[in-house]
Amino acid sequence: MSTSPINSRAVPQPASKTPSQPRFGRLDLGLDHVVAGIEKAKNWLLGLQHPDGYWCGELEADIMLEADYIFIHVLLGTGERGRMERAVNELLRHQNEDGGWSNYPGGPSNISLGVKAYLALKLMGWSKDHPVLVKARQWILANGGVVETNTFTKIYLCFLGQYEYNAVPAVPPEIVLFPNWFYFNIYEISSWSRAILVPLSIAYAKKPFKKLSPEQGIEELFVGGRDKADLHLKWDRKRTFGWRNCARLP
Repeated sequence: MSTSPINSRAVPQPASKTPSQPRFGRLDLGLDHVVAGIEKAKNWLLGLQHPDGYWCGELEADIMLEADYIFIHVLLGTGERGRMERAVNELLRHQNEDGGWSNYPGGPSNISLGVKAYLALKLMGWSKDHPVLVKARQWILANGGVVETNTFTKIYLCFLGQYEYNAVPAVPPEIVLFPNWFYFNIYEISSWSRAILVPLSIAYAKKPFKKLSPEQGIEELFVGGRDKADLHLKWDRKRTFGWRNCARLP
């Protein structure tokens, strides 16, 4: 009869004497602060309730919507002047002290919003020498100018001849044909992003264009001048074969 020991992998190991610890610390630590915060939030919401039982609040977003409203009407040659002027009032109301515009109240200025707002005011006939635009231009140039805006903004600028189509990443509409199992497909991104990407791909394929007068353009927002600016995406030295460098190619 064999006296060889039983396979150690089949023998239960003794339980560790070290008590287990919660991976993220005690869940009840600081619970009193959470309860107090919930109570304050509840009271604040109840304080906003109308006597009839409902709540009413203004639904708004950042000034990109006002800027885009002016932009699309200028592009299509439509729009009612009075409404567009009211959009201008909203742009002015939300300008930050440093001259830029932010994504949310009290937030830092954003280069893409700044360029869009600046262009919208130029499209409405404002002179680049207006104090509002001078202040905005100083902030935009100090933060890299037009080339630092996001791709979404750059493609918009292409519609009005303020950027080059061959300098922005291609967004072909054929991307909707990629199957679900493919490395990239539109159903793997958020619905909000998809609602932007798909229309943008159609616009990119059609490449709309409307020429602006020099007075309406934003040549002054390119650091050192548009003719000297590198309009392509910055080269990613850490990921030589990454998506950014592929998109940078003309």
